[in-house]
Amino acid sequence: MQEELKNYLSLERFSLRHKYYVFLDAGDYLADGLFIKHQVTVKFMQEYGRDDSPYRTIFCRINKKDENAFHEALRELPNKMLLCGYPDYPARCRDFIEQVVNQKSKERMCSHDSDDASAKAEQA
Repeated sequence: MQEELKNYLSLERFSLRHKYYVFLDAGDYLADGLFIKHQVTVKFMQEYGRDDSPYRTIFCRINKKDENAFHEALRELPNKMLLCGYPDYPARCRDFIEQVVNQKSKERMCSHDSDDASAKAEQA
């Protein structure tokens, strides 16, 4: 059985009505058609891209009630990417997720190190 491609991350942000996400899409915004198909209302907040890449990092929010439909739409996105000429999409998603996880680990380590330094300074 093929492992499911992770092409989005849930963002830690408190809200009673909304969930926040970041995902990878192409400059052609192929996910938009899937959101329409699954009847998901998406509020697009920020977008980042590089000139040397056809992909965009999209930050968005959705209503909590639409979360399952949002996930289903993003599960279909890798197949749509392949059909539309983006064969490296799975590899780019894995790289993206890996970079975010590594960055979080570094931030935790730096935070832990600064907490240790603060505790040592207080003891001295």
